[in-house]
Amino acid sequence: MPSAAEAMTESEFRQLAKAVYDRIEAQFDEVDPDDVECEVAQGALTLTLADGARWVLSQQPPVRQLWLAVASKGRAYHFDYEPGSGRWLDDKGEGVELLACLESLLAEVAHLQVKF
Repeated sequence: MPSAAEAMTESEFRQLAKAVYDRIEAQFDEVDPDDVECEVAQGALTLTLADGARWVLSQQPPVRQLWLAVASKGRAYHFDYEPGSGRWLDDKGEGVELLACLESLLAEVAHLQVKF
């Protein structure tokens, strides 16, 4: 039996990725770009923090994952889409959810309270 990722077409994956990018990007309309700047280009969403740190959320179509690279913390996360809940969850089974992870990291590192 194929996994959810294997059953998902690339077009479906790209639509789901765009939806989560749009949801994240919309929250930064009210955030001072001097605190965090959000940019979407070429399939990646980049958050640039006040200290110059860059976090990159990128699409990985072959494996149907979103990858979040947080170089300033020396950490990378890989998220699979879970159709039943409509959430992006880490592929290590630790229960880390993409949007909650971003909220937590932004609060910890940038001292910003952003709700997705």
